[in-house]
Amino acid sequence: MDLLRLRSFAESARLGSFAAAADALGYTAPAVSQHIAHLEKELQCELLRRGARGVQLTEPGAVLLDRAERLLAEADVAAQAVREAAGQLRTLRVGTFPSAAQRLVPDALARLRDEHPDLGLSLKHYEPPDGLIQLAAGEVDAVVTHRYPGVSWPCPTGVRTTTLVADPLMLMVADDHPLAERTRVDIGQLRDETFISGTTADPNRIALAAASAGAGYIPHVAFETTDYAATAALVRNGFGVAVVPRLAWPADTDGITKLSLRVDGRRALTRQLLLATRTGRVPTLVAELRQHLAEASS
Repeated sequence: MDLLRLRSFAESARLGSFAAAADALGYTAPAVSQHIAHLEKELQCELLRRGARGVQLTEPGAVLLDRAERLLAEADVAAQAVREAAGQLRTLRVGTFPSAAQRLVPDALARLRDEHPDLGLSLKHYEPPDGLIQLAAGEVDAVVTHRYPGVSWPCPTGVRTTTLVADPLMLMVADDHPLAERTRVDIGQLRDETFISGTTADPNRIALAAASAGAGYIPHVAFETTDYAATAALVRNGFGVAVVPRLAWPADTDGITKLSLRVDGRRALTRQLLLATRTGRVPTLVAELRQHLAEASS
């Protein structure tokens, strides 16, 4: 099957219309429609059901999409490897989440730039796990992401993740809080506390709920925010306590204390920082990025 037609099909299925796929790929909508028609003629079945509101996958189309995404990812990796071997690869596109973009990724990119002064670098922000979809689609070359305990998400076809480091989840309390004199606390000792956390769909909140459930209680969350600077301000003023990843700890620490958080009195509560890449051979630049990220993490 023609890769050009497969790419038009995959983008149309992902975006839900020929026009959107055409915009993303730089084609015309009639050209994309023609690509799909050729595929359907070749395979002798309908792949996308046309409608007034766009297109929808048929059952045969869903089967093809799964395999097309893998083929396209492998083709992109192969092309990148060839360009790299020929000395033509001069760009690296990295996706990441905000706190890593502040404190982890810049150091790694700076080391890459020092080693490859002519390398073109770009950075895009994605809230996990959104960047994985963009990685699978070839929009970026690598993605720094995270996974909290109790939170699961499907890894797209053609994408794999490797762990960079465990990022401890710390307890944030006001300096005058009774716990502030301690260095660590068990999650089970917080059943009577008021928490500041994200919404029920936020990974941090899900991890807090899962850890608390293991200790036999439901955490009382009275203030909802995903802004850690706002969280710190609320904690500082005595409105509650919060669970904050070490990587995301705010720069302004006046009036707040950081405590290690344990589960069952022994195990640290952590999230995993991950590097996502496409399956197949890892290009040298991506491998170097992974090494520099691991060094920056430590």
